[in-house]
Amino acid sequence: MYVSKVEVFKARIKLRRPFRIALGEHTVVEDYIVRIETKDGLVGYGEASPSKAILGDDLTSALETLKLLAKRLIGIDPTGYERWRDLLRGKDLSSSARAALDIALSDLIAKHYGVPLYKLLGDAKTKIETDYTIGIKSPEEASKEAAELARKGFRIIKVKLGEGKEADIQRVRSVREAVGPKVRIRVDANQGWDFETAREIIREIAKYDIELVEQPLKHYDLKGLAKLKRLSPIPIMLDESVHTAEDAIYAIRMDAADVINIKLMKSGGLWEAVRIAHVAEAADIPCMVGCMSEAEVGIIAGIHFACGLSNVVFADLDADLMMTEHVVSANTLDVPYRVPPSEPGLGFNEDQVNYDILEKVLEVK
Repeated sequence: MYVSKVEVFKARIKLRRPFRIALGEHTVVEDYIVRIETKDGLVGYGEASPSKAILGDDLTSALETLKLLAKRLIGIDPTGYERWRDLLRGKDLSSSARAALDIALSDLIAKHYGVPLYKLLGDAKTKIETDYTIGIKSPEEASKEAAELARKGFRIIKVKLGEGKEADIQRVRSVREAVGPKVRIRVDANQGWDFETAREIIREIAKYDIELVEQPLKHYDLKGLAKLKRLSPIPIMLDESVHTAEDAIYAIRMDAADVINIKLMKSGGLWEAVRIAHVAEAADIPCMVGCMSEAEVGIIAGIHFACGLSNVVFADLDADLMMTEHVVSANTLDVPYRVPPSEPGLGFNEDQVNYDILEKVLEVK
């Protein structure tokens, strides 16, 4: 099995409603869908979801990386994953672009062996419960959306914070009042607080039975995060602080994390994500699988990753649910669970890809 062609398509999809976090707001998602074909006719898919604020890449740098790496992949055997993983390395390369190629090659491997990708990754479970995220908005709007999500069957809600002390506390209070005591609530500040603000807010919102506080301080402030973790009545989860297994080792040595959020776009793909999960497991730290703004291809890869590994016990896989159009027509939602397709690889075929909303921007063969 050898790679004979790499194609890249651009997707531009509107969100159902504006989505705002402490790092900015967007109303449209722009991603790249990667299609890799082999000489014997197998096809693998991946997705790149760039983010200047979190990943340090954008559409331009991601496409430049895809152009460079696509040429390296022509003629390689996807089953030799240690070899192609070396080809995708590079400090200055877009991590979301590397993730797209890694996912597509992993799709090919699983298809070659005739198994769903999650079985190749470890076959730990057959589904995982996801939360649904509410962006920064007024307490009234947040409570209304939370109640609506609870009625639909979602049992975990993540609330974006980072707007300011009083507004953040009021938003959490309103959401808890709207959903009652049985729905689990997580909060995510996206680096939006300083230490004293974080300590005060966490102390106040603890009374509302909060499950996790995600990335309360700047990603580089591991000392502050470690101190906050010692003082916090709520477990601290790191996201932007951990992109690689080396980052995870450093955070663990600093004792800065109760939980680590792994995102395929941050790690540069599935295989580095696996390394992070194993490092965390060795330190007895559970992991979440999260997402950037991926459509179905990236989300399905995240579902397979979560179901493959036993140490991935939390999930935030909801980005595709916020979009007005679908790149892939594969049903992986059984509220409140995400379920991996049972067919080989990622589990969808060419006929399920909506090429009508994709624009080809690169072909290498």
